Amino acid sequence: MLILFPSDFFNIKKVDSDYEAEYNNAVTALPECRVALFNYDEFVADGVVKIYPKDSYSGKCIYRGWMLTPAQYKSLYDFLLNEGVTLINSPDEYDNCHLFPSAHSMIEPYTPKSLFFEQGVAIDWALINRTFKRFMVKDYVKSVKGMGFPTFFDTPVEAAEMDSRISEFVKLRDNLFTGGIVLKEYVDLKKYGETTNEYRAFFLKGELLSFCRNTNQCETCEVVPFDFIMKFSTLPSNYYTVDFGELSDGSWIVIETGDGQVSGLSPKQDLSKYYDEMLMIMVLPEKKC
Repeated sequence: MLILFPSDFFNIKKVDSDYEAEYNNAVTALPECRVALFNYDEFVADGVVKIYPKDSYSGKCIYRGWMLTPAQYKSLYDFLLNEGVTLINSPDEYDNCHLFPSAHSMIEPYTPKSLFFEQGVAIDWALINRTFKRFMVKDYVKSVKGMGFPTFFDTPVEAAEMDSRISEFVKLRDNLFTGGIVLKEYVDLKKYGETTNEYRAFFLKGELLSFCRNTNQCETCEVVPFDFIMKFSTLPSNYYTVDFGELSDGSWIVIETGDGQVSGLSPKQDLSKYYDEMLMIMVLPEKKC
């Protein structure tokens, strides 16, 4: 098995500094497997893939790194497949949990109401006014935070003003803009002091790989019921995340899903334990890499 990380911008022989701790733990916990680097920034800029070290390899691969658009992921997947390396998620499996509209049908009863509009499709603001009291704006993957864009909008809204806001959102997302627009009901999460109570679960090959607090909340906060977590253990992906949040009334929702390869680990997550568990699920049952 191969674990693939993004390299430093200037030096393909050095891991990206943001992934250094993960890289070191992967090397330590997975001595039976190879750990390699690839030129993420150059790949995103011009589509050329370079791997270090260049030794020939064939088999399974888990990518741990920055987000890729569906087209970029498919390009990386196809390149590696041609080299005899198979990423753990196919392009379709990547999209299944990475793109919110793709995952929505699987989590719809447990997540706030959402409407989707493909890029270039006019948004029916009269419908939005009838559907939501408050809503937030995302693309198919992310919102924008810390960039001056409103966290949510109250209805009723005016079409001309909101069309301008959507154009502003697309510009802020820039080349990270993915798919289209998601308008999602804005809900009140329960706060403990100034902190919301959110958790992230990683699933690997149908097993719960890890489950951690995701907002630096206190250890005495309520915890997601285990049976609720496990409702989402069979999504159509080999490696993915599910984010949970506690509502102000004490009930639980699914905030979003993500592809496990491009989902960040939680604050204060035990990296050594994470990679030990990965080893147990991916390698030890097969007795070899």
